[in-house]
Amino acid sequence: MKNLSDTTASIILMIISGFSFVVMHSAAKFLSDQIHIFEITFLRCALVAVVLAPMIFKEGKSSLITKQPKFQIYRIITNSIAMLCFFYGLTLTTLAEVTALNLTVPIFTTLLAFLFLNEKLKKHRLSALFIGFLGAIIVLRPDISINIGGVLILISALIWSISLIFIKKLTETDSPVTISLYAGVGMIPATFVAAYPYLIMPNLYQFLIILFIAVTGTIAQTLLNSAFKRGQLAILLPFDYLKLIWSVLIGYSIFVESTTISLWIGGTLIVGASSYIAWRERK
Repeated sequence: MKNLSDTTASIILMIISGFSFVVMHSAAKFLSDQIHIFEITFLRCALVAVVLAPMIFKEGKSSLITKQPKFQIYRIITNSIAMLCFFYGLTLTTLAEVTALNLTVPIFTTLLAFLFLNEKLKKHRLSALFIGFLGAIIVLRPDISINIGGVLILISALIWSISLIFIKKLTETDSPVTISLYAGVGMIPATFVAAYPYLIMPNLYQFLIILFIAVTGTIAQTLLNSAFKRGQLAILLPFDYLKLIWSVLIGYSIFVESTTISLWIGGTLIVGASSYIAWRERK
């Protein structure tokens, strides 16, 4: 990506990151029928250092040192709460509810970036955010009832938005690998406490899926950190809506889920909004 502008590179990284997150969530939901979601969450964090080992070796000792320990702690606390709420909510509600409620993250984060990071709320950025959200609502249809799982997802979305602000602050001094490493290792205590009552020994098949979850989750987080280091949140967050497209494509191709006309109408709005912001911010 050496020949690309920082904005273009950050958009590409954001899109790949979003796809990786959806793949991780799909694998975690699939495995949750066999292993408690809290154990999956704990093992996903415990394996982060293993997944990052090649990049840590490449960067050297500098990847082990953070210049903002206070913000690392804030990020670890918020990320731990958000992750536990999200994964537990994922087992209690439908994928449509999870996706819909999680679409509040770009809105929460855009407003927080405006308040705390002094990012400008330009009209075309707000327009893309609104159109993307409208497209998501059309895809999902307004027939979603909120239960305890939905409440947990909504709480997770708000807290994750706060965590994203801390991540953005950390990218000013720390590398994407350092941020991912501290998050993974830092969340081990909280996720272990939550998982302890449910711990079982996974078989080889289950462990391979857990390893896959750890790899895709770590890649997703590291690419997200890289995107945030290169671009502004207000530019990148509309691309979060593309997660809905990835979710539908995975559901259709792997689980043979049917599609509706609302999917194509809403999907067109989502892709259009994302393409528009990419075009406007291409330089």
